[in-house]
Amino acid sequence: MVEETTPLARRDEATISNRWWKMKKSPLPLQRSSGSSEKRIYAKEALVKLLRWHFGYADFRGKQFDAIQAVLSGRDCFCLMPTGGGKSMCYQIPALAKKAGIVLVENQVAALKEKGIAAEYLSSTQTSTIKNKIHEDIDSGRPSLRLLYVTPELIATSGFMSKLSKICARGLLNLIAIDEAHCISSWGHDFRPSYRKLSSLRNQFPSVPILALTATAAPKVQKDVIESLCLQDPLVLKYSFNRPNIYYEVRYKDLLDDAYTDLSNLLKSEGDVCAIVYCLERTTCDDLSAHLSQIGISSAAYHAGLNDKLRSSVLEDWISSKIQVVVATVAFG
Repeated sequence: MVEETTPLARRDEATISNRWWKMKKSPLPLQRSSGSSEKRIYAKEALVKLLRWHFGYADFRGKQFDAIQAVLSGRDCFCLMPTGGGKSMCYQIPALAKKAGIVLVENQVAALKEKGIAAEYLSSTQTSTIKNKIHEDIDSGRPSLRLLYVTPELIATSGFMSKLSKICARGLLNLIAIDEAHCISSWGHDFRPSYRKLSSLRNQFPSVPILALTATAAPKVQKDVIESLCLQDPLVLKYSFNRPNIYYEVRYKDLLDDAYTDLSNLLKSEGDVCAIVYCLERTTCDDLSAHLSQIGISSAAYHAGLNDKLRSSVLEDWISSKIQVVVATVAFG
């Protein structure tokens, strides 16, 4: 309701008891189904136990289990799921299922730590002390890390690639997960040249399955992603983008007396819910956020014009329900 229409999104209504977030959990022992081959299939019951124990969900959704089973069996996989479809479970569960696992992706660590899962990330924003501690753990005989989140730029460096090779030789690199995989395609709307450097991973680590994940990819982009990453006979999973738990409504601004008032009334009618309102311009984000705050709806603007510290603060406040509404450009998400 800000520029053309009002996209209003709620966080997942399924709540997890605080004990799932605050308990420090020890790894669960896993049972595998019988089989003589080295690439054994993990029993679904064992993987569901991991899901329930660490994340509090009763069962897998959509194509999650198929993707997890594929990479655990050593097969490459391309997975197209909508935003909110649970892509992260497709690499987090395999990392927990393997006795030693280091996974490479680009996002979310704090939430995993709160669940007692050993995860870290390497980026230019960290201090040398933290980086050295992570590298020491990786180089140790029995690293505690289950998931390591890094950027494509870091993977491309000779020093880090050498480190990965040593990890792989010790049998500790069990999965390479590439989130936002559409960024590797020059046909895509969000092409990032740094992703092209990931094309060498398949030849460098032929025995390690690669999981490519994206929420947006036209058929031409899907084909380009698979070819660019040199995926070998990948399992291709495409989950429906129909989200039955989401209600869509279009309201034309030209037919409204006051778009801000209409949006404010809508938010108030929904009660104490968390929401995201997307706008096309930064100034609109600032104006609308100020308007909502003035009428008693806690809100904050989020866009590229804010510094990293402020944006992180807004995100944390929204996640922890300190503020009800984030008014953002596409920089949020």
